[in-house]
Amino acid sequence: MVEYMEAAPGGRTGEPAGPQSRRERRAEEAEIAHACERLWGDRDFVRLRRRYALLCGLLVTLFLSGYLTHLLLSAYARDFMSIRLADPVNVALVSGLGQFLLVFFLAWAFSSAARRWIDPLAARVRTRMETEHRPGEAAR
Repeated sequence: MVEYMEAAPGGRTGEPAGPQSRRERRAEEAEIAHACERLWGDRDFVRLRRRYALLCGLLVTLFLSGYLTHLLLSAYARDFMSIRLADPVNVALVSGLGQFLLVFFLAWAFSSAARRWIDPLAARVRTRMETEHRPGEAAR
């Protein structure tokens, strides 16, 4: 009973500290590594990574182009930015507030696109991997 109460080499308590637990842990880690290798070669997972990268790249590009446009107009088109639209409001103020709107719009667009294109594919990959590999089954 004392064996189970001592900390295992990995620092976990409640597990046997003997060589059997290490062997089981190594088998578990090897099974997880094989599952990860299978995942990286899975066609749906590759499609998932590409969709995510494309979506993130597109949204980051849109954000940076909007921000750099505002920045460059503020630095080099002072006459344009100082045009008054209302008594205390000029183009620079509207453009600056537009940056907040752009960020909120891009966050909404990411959420919407992820829900439509990424989440169903991720759920399919997750369920396939969960059915193929259940933790603890490899060592038993």
